[in-house]
Amino acid sequence: MQKQFSHAASIFPVPDPMEAAKYYEENLGFEIFFAWGDPPEYVVTNREDAVGIHFVKQEDDYKPSKSHVTLYIFVNDVDLLYQELKKKPVKIINPIGTREWGMRDFDIIDPNDYIICFATSVDRLSGNKDS
Repeated sequence: MQKQFSHAASIFPVPDPMEAAKYYEENLGFEIFFAWGDPPEYVVTNREDAVGIHFVKQEDDYKPSKSHVTLYIFVNDVDLLYQELKKKPVKIINPIGTREWGMRDFDIIDPNDYIICFATSVDRLSGNKDS
């Protein structure tokens, strides 16, 4: 039987959707593959056909949490991604580490104050990679 669910995407309200999408493209390795409007009011990005983040023109006073993660992204090798992003102008607000709840992760904050956590289950890692 075919699975019912295909994939999901987060939608972030931002002042300038194309500017936000370009940050994700240039610094986080996402690809921009759709923009609607002139100037764009809705922009779709994706990385490796696995994680979709959409940006929509913000029309209210919404502000992301300054203390809670907005999006938790599971990756196969968090250490490799951490090294990749350290070479970019990405603001890492919680350095990589192995957490007591069984994840190895780190947090970034984007220019619109969205906090993104990238993580790998400790069970997937070979050996102990404490920072």
